[in-house]
Order: sequence, then C-alpha cells, then structure tokens
Amino acid sequence: MRPGLTMLARILGAALLCALPAVPALALEGGTVDANSDTTFASVGSLVRSSGGTFSGVLIDSRHVLTAQHVVGAGSSPSQWTFNVNFDGLPAAERAFAVTRIVPAPDFVGFVNGEVARNDLTVLELDRDVPASIPIHALSGAPLQPAQEITLVGYGGTGATVKRRGTNVVEFLDPAPGPGTTPDVFAYDYDTDSANQATVVGGDSGSPVFVQDGGIWKLAAISTFSWTNPEVPVTGPARGGGGMILSAYAPWIQQATAVPEPTTGALFAAGMLLLVACIHRLRMRRFAAQGCETPPEIFRPAQNRMTGTPPAR
Repeated sequence: MRPGLTMLARILGAALLCALPAVPALALEGGTVDANSDTTFASVGSLVRSSGGTFSGVLIDSRHVLTAQHVVGAGSSPSQWTFNVNFDGLPAAERAFAVTRIVPAPDFVGFVNGEVARNDLTVLELDRDVPASIPIHALSGAPLQPAQEITLVGYGGTGATVKRRGTNVVEFLDPAPGPGTTPDVFAYDYDTDSANQATVVGGDSGSPVFVQDGGIWKLAAISTFSWTNPEVPVTGPARGGGGMILSAYAPWIQQATAVPEPTTGALFAAGMLLLVACIHRLRMRRFAAQGCETPPEIFRPAQNRMTGTPPAR
C-alpha cells in the first residue's frame, strides 16, 4: 500500500455481482488468462445460473463446490445452477455438473448499509463426482497474514469457459475474530501502478484465493466483496477486494460436506457462527509489513447500491 493514507475507504457494491464504475467490466483486472490445459487450478469452475449470470466457485472435494452465499441467494433452487469444470483433459460433454443440494452458512444477513457481510459462504453438492484427473486443493489450516502473497483465480467478466489468475498481497485483517478465535475477513488494495497486482471484478464472487505452503497450493479464502474509496487522495489506494478466510470456517465446511443430519458437531458449528451474527460493522485494520503500526479504521458505511440481502443474478 502506498504511504499517506489518511482518509477512510468506502465500500460500494460489496457484492461482486455488479462491477464498480471505476472498474472495467472485463476480467480479473491485472491478471492473465489461465489456460484450461493447465491442471494447477482446474478445480476452479464457472457457476452458471439458468436465468442468466456467470460466477465462480472451487471444488473442495470430488462432489462439493465452495462459493459465496450472496451469489446463490436465499431460496435459490439447486436446479437453477450448473458448475462447469473447464479442463481440456475432459470431453466437452463431461465438463458440466448439475447442483443437487445447497448448504448455506448460517447467519448470513447480506450487505447492509455498505458494510461487509460475514458468513458469506455456501457449499454446493454436485450430481456426481468429478474425475480423478481434476486435482483438489486442501484447505489451508492457517489464517492469512499481513503482507502474505495471495493468488486470485476467477471467471469475472470472461464468460463460462475462460478463467484468469493474478496475485496481490494481504493488507487488512478484521481484528474481531470470526466463528473461532482468528480473523475471518481479509482485504487488499489494488495498486494500478504495480504490474504484479490483480483485483476482482463482477463475476468473481465466489472465486477462490490460494496461497503456497511449502510449495503446495492450498485454498485459503473465497472472494466475496470489492471496495472503493472515491475520496482518497492520489497518494492512497482507490479500490481493492477481499473475502472470507476459510480457516475460520473449517468446522462448518466439514459439516456442510458430510451427510446432512442434525449431529452434535453440526449444532456446534452453527453455534459458533451464531456468535458473530450480531456483528454488522466490519472494522479492518492496516498492518505494516514489519510490526503493527497504529491501525486506522479504513472502512465505514457508505451509500450502497443494494439494501438487505442481494438477490442472486
């Protein structure tokens, strides 16, 4: 992040369903095309709604996809959705998978008054297992850290068959713990003068965020929002993105991918999420790369294009 940030940043259009006016409605901005012949991120697929709209999701096992809850929306029918695995190693007729079950995280309240929504995750169950040729990345058990490099992969603005990848660096963490004892929301800024940074655009909702752990790619987060600051001086960041840190939601994810029955573990996971349901304001803090400086609040409520829970599109 450039020095001299003295003004509060605002969230506009927190749901990535709508590209921000300042962001071209192209693809993952600043990234590059990720070839469908490459197996590295073949688990990242496009999520298509029958009535229109293409979003992003990622396989977390051979039968389940993780995406953002605001993409699917309340009351959505599984039959409305198709998950596409765009890997050239599969015959074209075998790349589309029907969704048979939707498991939303408890206590998602939507984007209210421009504030970032927590618990913005949904697991989708597919009609059959994906082939073993599609590598599945393990969830990272460690929370994201300030200054950690992340890789973004998504279908924003590209359509259902072309994905892009790009990198950025974690800049902000919500100091309030999520369902457990660690932060559950992160954000980054987008330095347009940096050739090595990317940010999300419309359609990247639900797209995965990867990190490398000992040379192994692991799934660390899901992109769920973008932010912009129209009042920022030329020396500060104007926009960026962020999302849900998956290590904080690991108990719920484990339950959501199991046979659905009211087990003690499921009730425990739901109870943990209930603890944060009353948190409506996200206060993210900026950390210096070396040690913590006095962390200013960078987000505040702003005029939002949506009120209540954004509908799926």
